[in-house]
Amino acid sequence: MRSRTGSRRADSEISQYHRFELPHEYANIFDYEDSLSTGTLFVQLNEWQPSDPQDFYSDRHWKEKARWIKFEEDWEQGAEKWGKPHVAHLTFHSLPELRRFMENGLVLLNVEETSLTDLIETVLDTLQDEDLIQSEDRESLDPILFHITKSQLGSTRPRNLRASMRRLSVMADRRRSPASAATHSDGTNGTTNAEEIKISILSRGSSASIESPTDQVKTAQSHLMKKIPANSEAAAILVAQDENIEVSALALVRLLDAQVFEGFLEVPIPVRFLCIFIGPAFSQHDFHEMGRAMGTLFSDELFRDSAYAANDKDDMMTGINGFLNDTMVLPPGEWDRDLLFPLTRVQKKENEKVQNRRKSMKPSKDDIEGLIKVPDSQLRLYMINPLKRTGHPFGGLINDVRRRLPHYWADIRDGLNFHCLATFFFVFLACVAPAITFGGILGEKTDNWMGLVEMMMSTSVCGMIFSLFSGQPLMIIGGTGPVLVFEEYLYTFSKTFGLELLPFRACIGIWVFLIATIVVALEGSILVKYFTRFTEEILAALISLIFIYETFDGLKYIFKLDPILEDYCVANETYDSHTDIYYKELPTPSQPSLSSVLPQGYGGHIKLSNNNSNTDPYYSTCGASLSHPQPNVALMSTILTFGTFFIAYVLKIFRYSRFLHREVRRALGDFGIAIAILTMVLVDSAVKNTDSQKVCIPGGLVPTKPERDSWFVSPMGLQETTPIFAVFAAAIPAFLLFILLYMETLLTGMLVGKKEHQLHKGTGFHLDLFLMGVLSALSGLFGVPWMCAATVRTVSHLQSLSVMTRKNPPGVRPKLDYIIDQRLTNFLVSFCIGLLAFTSDLLENIPIAVLLGVFLYLGISSLCGLNLTDRVKVFFMPSKHHPDDDFIRQVKLWKIHIFTLIQLICLAGLWAVKNSMIAIAFPFFLILLVMFRHLFRFFIFNDMDLEALDGEDEEESPEHID
Repeated sequence: MRSRTGSRRADSEISQYHRFELPHEYANIFDYEDSLSTGTLFVQLNEWQPSDPQDFYSDRHWKEKARWIKFEEDWEQGAEKWGKPHVAHLTFHSLPELRRFMENGLVLLNVEETSLTDLIETVLDTLQDEDLIQSEDRESLDPILFHITKSQLGSTRPRNLRASMRRLSVMADRRRSPASAATHSDGTNGTTNAEEIKISILSRGSSASIESPTDQVKTAQSHLMKKIPANSEAAAILVAQDENIEVSALALVRLLDAQVFEGFLEVPIPVRFLCIFIGPAFSQHDFHEMGRAMGTLFSDELFRDSAYAANDKDDMMTGINGFLNDTMVLPPGEWDRDLLFPLTRVQKKENEKVQNRRKSMKPSKDDIEGLIKVPDSQLRLYMINPLKRTGHPFGGLINDVRRRLPHYWADIRDGLNFHCLATFFFVFLACVAPAITFGGILGEKTDNWMGLVEMMMSTSVCGMIFSLFSGQPLMIIGGTGPVLVFEEYLYTFSKTFGLELLPFRACIGIWVFLIATIVVALEGSILVKYFTRFTEEILAALISLIFIYETFDGLKYIFKLDPILEDYCVANETYDSHTDIYYKELPTPSQPSLSSVLPQGYGGHIKLSNNNSNTDPYYSTCGASLSHPQPNVALMSTILTFGTFFIAYVLKIFRYSRFLHREVRRALGDFGIAIAILTMVLVDSAVKNTDSQKVCIPGGLVPTKPERDSWFVSPMGLQETTPIFAVFAAAIPAFLLFILLYMETLLTGMLVGKKEHQLHKGTGFHLDLFLMGVLSALSGLFGVPWMCAATVRTVSHLQSLSVMTRKNPPGVRPKLDYIIDQRLTNFLVSFCIGLLAFTSDLLENIPIAVLLGVFLYLGISSLCGLNLTDRVKVFFMPSKHHPDDDFIRQVKLWKIHIFTLIQLICLAGLWAVKNSMIAIAFPFFLILLVMFRHLFRFFIFNDMDLEALDGEDEEESPEHID
């Protein structure tokens, strides 16, 4: 269920849906950002290490030890592969030592060198000029640092081969005379003789092939380049420890213009920063940890900004101090994994403070770009809060039309791409399964006055109209649980008072249109801010319990129609002479329906036989027959029901497992209901000698009920004249139906229009509500079910139209780039659902038991996702096992239990209303619950309690496994 906090929504909607005007002082902000990029840094840590890890005194070479894009990845020595990305865990002393080294070290900013050789030469000269190293230290450092330039010249090899070639340089220098080494270090003689190459190849100990090195490096680089955002730069960290070095120093260099040094890094991107650590082999300082600390600093956004903008060493120190202020320290010891959960919560809270502090300094680029895209003539409309009164009749509706109309052609043009084509197939399967389920069950509950054909035609026509004229075309409308329950109660109500169902519905539809028009004229959409999660959870729990109850109720009557008997031959003989054992007296052809002879409360549930002969003495209104009790039907129906539920539920759980690829898991989870229905239909078809109940489908595009001779329904009556009092009394159920449409439509619209969805074409709350009133009137006049905003299907539609960022650092989940805001997918899905109404031969093979299984799945899955369910579990948990949620930490336990008990009592009250004579009025009691909820602040609970118990949930995607 969606959650809303009424007390805060009125003042915050403008920040959720609209952009702000760009202040003049920020007019040139992008000029600075373009001149000095502060994007992602690729950080690479190279260390001067022995070629044989077991022999410290073996020949040394440069080896890549770690890398950062956002998280740290370490090279695993034995496995010869990169480890998994992880948050860098630094030793406590590494950061203070790094800070001290930088205070006493060399910081060069805006260096103009363009070659790596000249850059290293400049660094060494400056270190010597600053007396940080002596001339004898320079002699030891030259052979080490200039090996970098030798190994990178002309190198286009992958990492493991390039490391071997670096070993070649090391061994060559070890075998070369000091004079020749010095000459080579100065760059005057960069050649390597054949003997050196021979020695290096024999001793490198690498399994990498030297054949086709260009192809190997292209493969390795292309894989990593996919993870690095465009226009990124690099920072190289060199840690040189050698027994010939006697001094410890640090040099940090920022280039004026980032340069690409061929073969220097693992990927060919320009280098902006170079950090060099030098020190003796045996030192009290852990240079490896300081190098990791430097890499972690470069991967931090705040320090990275300081490093780019620094004018001197003090600015760099300020960046380190800021990083230290935001760093948390873990005490030594061993912990259980669960004990670290509070750490992640605290870190997230602190990170929010840091981000808010940084964002307060300047407007975000996304906000400014979103505003720049808006024409000046449309700017005022985007600045208006859509849920704020304009003070004029239909003012909100007019603003919605003016806001959305200029984008109408773009809504069509933006849907002409392959991404939307793939979305169409996915959303079609996601929508057709609920349409079939609700249509089949609705036929059972209304004695086939409205069945599967009516449901699919209403879904199709209303969906196409809504997609063409709505203010939010991404919202999917269709049959929903609350409206289905209302339809069932309305049928019972009209039958109790002797009213014709369809004419009475036509009157209700007209009244809904009038009520919607008045509410839109008075801009009543703003009242949605008072609907909180307290009421929504009670409604969701009620619908879930009704679904679960109806599943077992349906199975109960299947067992009554086809009971499990010891001897069916004897039973059938008894049935011929005493039909009242299993059925009441069958109706004569003059009787209008079968509902009066079936068990109370089951409506149109009948046993349909495969024998469709009209000469059968028990011919029914749906073209099937009421036959003798059959063996295996009850057992088969039970298998079909629980089999459908099991498949759909397991596929939903499988979506969040670790098996297969993430996209495959997501597809199986999203198509779970469709896969379950198809599988169980095939099972039913494969099993012979069972006459399971099937969905009632008439041949062709005709109403399900034979008594209906036309699609149009006159409000004045079909066979009898509608009483005048019924025409006006229809306003009461119309108001109750409008409450459901109002809640579902506006709350779903607010869910779609959230700021994080980055929809720049505007919203249309008033327009959508008005359009739902029009569609309700049309549905009533044509005798088809009422449509409502379907939240789950809308979320699936949004997810399938979401375009995620493609270049993500290792360990970082893809983020939403943008959502394709268009009208075509909604229109095509609705159109194709309408075409299915002509495939009666296919749909009539769906057993009713399969649809009951879908109902069971919808009920249990919805119930398990409620915060109310989590709080009920707390009743039976010891305190040490309580979940690490906000309401547990911020609210006293007895208050949590009281709040939960109040919700359960209200739920029980609604269930009692549901089973009473005034069951149709349950939406009115929802309004009473809204008012009752706002009385809580005057007793027992304070604002902080209600914020934790009834506030908005932070919606986090559970798909975190790649």
